[in-house]
Amino acid sequence: MSWIQTIADGIEKAFDTVRPALKSIPPFLLICELYKRPGLSAIALTSAIIRRLPEAGIETGFNPDGSENKVNQFVRIMCEETIKEIKDNARVTCVIEPGSVIGTGTGANAGGPIVVTTINTMIGKTVGLIE
Repeated sequence: MSWIQTIADGIEKAFDTVRPALKSIPPFLLICELYKRPGLSAIALTSAIIRRLPEAGIETGFNPDGSENKVNQFVRIMCEETIKEIKDNARVTCVIEPGSVIGTGTGANAGGPIVVTTINTMIGKTVGLIE
C-alpha cells in the first residue's frame, strides 16, 4: 500500500466517523419542500441562539443594574452580519449530470416522420441564488 493510499484511507475513515452521508431525496419531494422554506432570517437565528444560551450558563435577561444584556446585542449583530454575508456573497453552483436530461421529439420532412431522442452527454453547470 502506497503512502498516498494510506493518507486517502485515513481521510475516508475521518469522514465516515464524523457523519454518515445524506440519503438522496427524490427530486419531486425536494422541489416541493424547497418552496415551503421561509428563507434565511437573522431574527429567527438570533432568537434560536439566545434561547439556547442558558444551556451554556450564559444569562440572557437584563443585567442586575437593569441595563440591556450586551451578549444579546452581540448575538444579534453576529447573526445579522452572517446572514448578510451569506445572502450578498455566497455562490451556489449546481451540476447537471450526464445522462440526466433526456428529451424526445417528433417531426417530419420530405422523407416522412422523424422521431428524435436526445440525452445530455456533458456535465452542465448552472448558478443559483441563496435567499
